[in-house]
Amino acid sequence: MSILTVPEAERLDHDAATLPVAEIAVYLQESLGQRMAAFLAGLSDAKQIGRYAHEDGPEPRAAVARRLRHGYKIVRMISDAYDAETAKAWLFGTNTRLNDQAPIEMLRAAESPEQFTAVVRAARQLASFQT
Repeated sequence: MSILTVPEAERLDHDAATLPVAEIAVYLQESLGQRMAAFLAGLSDAKQIGRYAHEDGPEPRAAVARRLRHGYKIVRMISDAYDAETAKAWLFGTNTRLNDQAPIEMLRAAESPEQFTAVVRAARQLASFQT
């Protein structure tokens, strides 16, 4: 278990912005499972994540790609600081920093930069917490 440092946060920001969507989809599918990754991205067909995970697969719509990239950043932050199970639990739990909404619900509906920022900020606070 390691705490999120500024250099690590910057690396995650860079990776989330520059990695191919296929690589991000693979990571989310392996970390969260196909259904949960699809739900996070706002997809009704869970198999679509598997299609995105192929290098020669289709490109997602811009909104779905943003959700996948932010989801990747959030899951990596929490998984690196704790573990994948904690990341899953955090995504589905209500969060006081997000007006008692579940982070995964906010990501699924996110459209504006402010909505994405709120969820990333809440994840960063958890990943930066030291006991």
